[in-house]
Amino acid sequence: MELFENARGLLGSLSGWSFFTMFGMVLLTDAPRFFIGIQATAAAFILRDHRPYGPLPPLPRVSILLAGHNEEDAIEKCVRSLRKQSFHGFEIVCVDDGSSDRTFSIMRRLQSEGLVQSIARLQLRGGKAAALNLAARMAHGEIFIVTDCDCSFEPNAIEELLRPLAGNASIGAVSGNILVRNWRRSVTTAIQAIEYLISISLGKTYSGALDQVSCISGAFGAFRRSAWVAQGGMDTGGEDFDFTIRLRLAGYKIEFARHAICYTDVPESPFALLRQRSRWERDAYWIRFRKYRRLFNPFAPSFRWLEAAHQWDFLLFTALPGLAFPFYLGWLFATFGVAGATTLLVAVSIALFGFDLACFVAATLVTGRPDYLHLLPFVPVYGLFQIYVMKFHRLYAYATEAVASLSLTDNYVPKKVRDLNDWR
Repeated sequence: MELFENARGLLGSLSGWSFFTMFGMVLLTDAPRFFIGIQATAAAFILRDHRPYGPLPPLPRVSILLAGHNEEDAIEKCVRSLRKQSFHGFEIVCVDDGSSDRTFSIMRRLQSEGLVQSIARLQLRGGKAAALNLAARMAHGEIFIVTDCDCSFEPNAIEELLRPLAGNASIGAVSGNILVRNWRRSVTTAIQAIEYLISISLGKTYSGALDQVSCISGAFGAFRRSAWVAQGGMDTGGEDFDFTIRLRLAGYKIEFARHAICYTDVPESPFALLRQRSRWERDAYWIRFRKYRRLFNPFAPSFRWLEAAHQWDFLLFTALPGLAFPFYLGWLFATFGVAGATTLLVAVSIALFGFDLACFVAATLVTGRPDYLHLLPFVPVYGLFQIYVMKFHRLYAYATEAVASLSLTDNYVPKKVRDLNDWR
């Protein structure tokens, strides 16, 4: 308690310049995120709720693409959840990506029951992108909905996901809203539930208002077939983030449908979480700094200010703070000693808790799911985890990717497929 009292006293005693000197990194990197979150709430309620309700206008045929590897425990639940949707006018196309379990036999049974229209099986695993490309070629729809086999949905999720496509022909794709289903299982899942609320529900609401949605989650998104075919389908190495950037560069408008809610399970242990995020962060590094590095350069022939915005946002508020954070900690301990630096870090944590709390409440309001307020006791843990674990882990992922290109050996995509990626 004495440490907290000292930290509170320190916060109250600092002059404006002293406060900026000691907490400059927080002010320049983290604080803008929090203020954006509050703005996102305003955007959601003032701008985004002025959308049409009622039955959807006539739509072309819709195909739901399901591609999975060893999904025997999940795929039937996903299909039955889809068949309970308020919108029924779709076919389901399933591709078994080289599973070694009963996934394909379950697909055949679901097809015999009339719940699935088309199925295929790859004898050798080709990766999710390759399986989805096959499903797209099998599909008859003019709109594709891509989701994961382990997802479930709110009853109106498909209807809300399709609504922007029905109302605006210039929209090429729509990202759904992803929430954590297993948030009660552990502290790790609770932290991720808060993260998804803030980064997806809140963050993409604001990104959508600024036309800056740069990633349609592979867990739940809709695409016009014409846009999919024009891009040649998904790249076998980049998947959702890469495909979204390609669509944006081709001139398609990307929307976020925050009322189209999909639930997914997240890793339940810290080790599983960090392993997942290693892959995500390394892929982000490759895609942003290798495949699309030209988007940072205003002198490049293909440079566009609208695309540079999300690139520079990532660089200034995600990549560089992660790289600088260890040096910032080193400066604190060298300047103020162990006791002084610890007091300062506690003070920073207290200040950031207020911001985290405001963003969490805003995200809950934007999402319209008050049951997630039960996560409130985990907000302090979320903030500490993001600062002292994820920042260091992000630095590790970027450094190892820059030096050793570890994503090239990631077995999430089979080696025979990775070797075909000439952009790597």
